[in-house]
Amino acid sequence: MSPVERLKRSGKRNRFTAICLLICLGAAIIQGVLPSAVASIAAAPFFCIYLAISSRYIARVGWVLLFFSLAIALLALANGIDPGIFVQAAGRVVFLSALLTAVAFLRIAAPQDPIVEVAGEFLTLQPPTRRYASLGAGGHLFGVLLNLGGLGVMLEIIMKGLAAHRHEMDEFVFQARKRRMVSACMRGFSSIAFWTPFGIALNLMILTIPGLEWTTLAPYGIALAGILFLLGWLFDTVEWWRPPSARGRAPALSGDLPDWSPWAVLIVSGHVLFLGAAVVTLDRLTQYSFQTVLITIVPIYALLWSVMRSGSGSLAGISRRFVTQAPGFATEMSVIASAGFIGLVALEVVPVEWIADHLGWIATRPVLTVVLLIMTVFLTGLLGVHPMISVVLLAEVVNRVGVEGLSPLALGLALAGGWSSIICMGPAITAVVYASSIVGERPLTIGLRWNGIFGVASILLITLIVGGGVAAGWF
Repeated sequence: MSPVERLKRSGKRNRFTAICLLICLGAAIIQGVLPSAVASIAAAPFFCIYLAISSRYIARVGWVLLFFSLAIALLALANGIDPGIFVQAAGRVVFLSALLTAVAFLRIAAPQDPIVEVAGEFLTLQPPTRRYASLGAGGHLFGVLLNLGGLGVMLEIIMKGLAAHRHEMDEFVFQARKRRMVSACMRGFSSIAFWTPFGIALNLMILTIPGLEWTTLAPYGIALAGILFLLGWLFDTVEWWRPPSARGRAPALSGDLPDWSPWAVLIVSGHVLFLGAAVVTLDRLTQYSFQTVLITIVPIYALLWSVMRSGSGSLAGISRRFVTQAPGFATEMSVIASAGFIGLVALEVVPVEWIADHLGWIATRPVLTVVLLIMTVFLTGLLGVHPMISVVLLAEVVNRVGVEGLSPLALGLALAGGWSSIICMGPAITAVVYASSIVGERPLTIGLRWNGIFGVASILLITLIVGGGVAAGWF
């Protein structure tokens, strides 16, 4: 086959994968507007076709979870479970794929705006006294807006800045500066699990925890994210403190930034605030669910952002980039869809009576339940189990057992706390593996060596705060 023919076939595959994702997005919106599961049932085969066509782009973790999902499905069929469970699972899978598709438009539109790159560079080039604050805030801000893609943007800017000044630093200074900057960015990124309405963590919890609402959890989540930010700043200050005589070993990073670069950060923050406010407002003013409003508004906002920046001709550019990048979302799609499917179907395979008999003793111990939930998400994450799996399964187990005095808010904060603490520490966690590919360090180095002590301290602090809040009746 000639190179031209291969390109044509590749183009056709890409277009078809993009169509499959758009069908899932449309079906999820229809499912949220109409009280019917017909749309999700019709769209589920297209999601499977998408995975089949994009199979070459699925990483090992995606394959493991897909095969585990298949095994769970076969066991469920063998046990003769209610077919309605599979209908619910199809709806969840279609929604989660639609969420990633909606956010993908934002991830495509935002980096095309020069203001976003200037904002990232401005945060990266701050002096050492403000470096942790700027990079932690940058990792958090870009993570809220672009999820894992935002972390990649910030890390790429950091490595670009370090490379430009590599000749001015000896090996020790270069490695120390890289560790400090990457760690700050990772720690800021990890706390988005507490509150961002555009991320996977909170949407998975809203799906699996009855009665949990974003507007209820977000204020507490933002406060906890702020506490972890201060904790990280304290760790950074203590670890990297140097006496005045030892300072000035290497020149500060510098770059050719425009005079308006500080405003770029405010503009990017404005995008986050305006988009979040639009989703919350429409959620309150309409009869539709928060998730339905979210997956409808986000792609529209991304397209409007692009049009306002470059005119209507930019829509064709976004369409081309979406088609080109669609197969590359396969790993994320496979992981999140498997997590949603496994969490719903797995407990139908495990005898519910057995769970109630063996875990019923926690039904009157909400504080102990919170501690166990946080530590289980954290420890299983260290062993390689992604929080997407553990959080969904634990939420479903708690729902089945029923814990007296444990509110949906407390359950959500506990699970988000475990998720947040392991994101920058677990060597097998997607964010750490992704960061290692950009930074050029092993996942073990970034996760355990650079962020291990911070991760342990953060999980203990979160356990104290959430457990104490439940004991005091605050949550």
